[in-house]
Amino acid sequence: MELIDKILEKCLRAGADMAEVYLQTETTMKVTIRDGNVDSINKAAPAGLAIRYFTSGRMAFAHTTDFSDMAIDKMIAGLRNLGSKVNEDKYAVLPSPGQALSDLQVNAPEYAQNTTESKINYILSLEKLALDYDPIIAKSNGVTYYEYVTGKKIANTKGVSVSFNTTSYGISLSLVAIKGNRMFPGEGQLWARRFDNLPEPQQIVDIIAGRAVRLIGGNPVSSGDYEIIFMPRAANSILRGLAEALNGENVYSGASFLEGKIGEKVASDLLTVYDDPLMPWGVGSCPADDEGVIPSKQALIENGILKGFLYDSRTAVKANTSSTGSAHRDYYAALPGIAVSNFYISPGTNKLDDIITSCNRGIIVEMASGWGLQAVNGQYSAGINGILVEKGKKIRPVADVTIGGSVEDIFGGLLAVCDDITYYNDMCSPSLYIKKMTVGA
Repeated sequence: MELIDKILEKCLRAGADMAEVYLQTETTMKVTIRDGNVDSINKAAPAGLAIRYFTSGRMAFAHTTDFSDMAIDKMIAGLRNLGSKVNEDKYAVLPSPGQALSDLQVNAPEYAQNTTESKINYILSLEKLALDYDPIIAKSNGVTYYEYVTGKKIANTKGVSVSFNTTSYGISLSLVAIKGNRMFPGEGQLWARRFDNLPEPQQIVDIIAGRAVRLIGGNPVSSGDYEIIFMPRAANSILRGLAEALNGENVYSGASFLEGKIGEKVASDLLTVYDDPLMPWGVGSCPADDEGVIPSKQALIENGILKGFLYDSRTAVKANTSSTGSAHRDYYAALPGIAVSNFYISPGTNKLDDIITSCNRGIIVEMASGWGLQAVNGQYSAGINGILVEKGKKIRPVADVTIGGSVEDIFGGLLAVCDDITYYNDMCSPSLYIKKMTVGA
């Protein structure tokens, strides 16, 4: 932290009331193969730092990849000049220090140290498994391996000083199923902090290729009200909008259907929603957020009752509350904003097969595209692919239809929450059984 401490001292000597330095280093690898051949290998090692410079209630921001004294001095002089010209911001704050969880499991660089050849061989074998899965899996659009080894250092003049390393490994698979004159894509991406926490290759293929085989040849159903079973992937179309509705900035600005409802019943007793940045090996876990705030597990909706929202430091001041440690930067050159960590619907005890058996006239939704749940008004609309169910039996694939409804239909009409959650993304859900939504061709 010697460099960062030196920069903070320079900011104070230049006239800053307070300052923050965010430094990020990263080594990345992306390997793509297609049809048994290497399509591309990309490696990079970006590094940069950013300064937030506060003076007289104003905030100036700049970033650089040049860590030399000359470059830093020039940047601070520019910040001092800019800080006298920007508008005053009464919410301009920096957080105070907290005690970070030192043994949080987020860093497993061992697999990253393996040879490039071994990583190529892994995804070559994965592609072969996928093409052998079923005769109708006729084409590969590519398999990609992703690797990120990241280091972050965050410090400010109020005493925050945190430093940590994380790893992220990802696998994406893109296939095409062909049956007669019909085609259907089989696509998916899975992530883990530790490579060994990814599913076994055959399981990855079962998930992605299996979906394509089930859904090819889908046709519309007659319009009307149907029971809806959202499979975990399709349930993300609900989670994305819910995350936006629980974003404290959106709530403060009146862009959330949950505004003003803290302590109220907003869903069935079956719905509990968490954001947990301290989940061991969680895809979104971190011992501190990107302002250096120490986070904690947040019960946002508990047994249907709205408990709270997610905040960064600035929005917490607006709302007269405390940061939840939810500040996130897309990269070093970005200002922090509110984002989820490991955001999920708590699993229930129901079995998916039992739910399907109990369904009289419904659709198992496996894929959803389009807007999904709207954070502002709580309306849901999406195009879907799935399976028609009649009297507990799977009948045929469904395609070229949309489903719609309100948040009351989804959360108020929640009949069951299954136990089939997995945590291969930063937003996760088990299968959800909804009493009624409207389907239209």
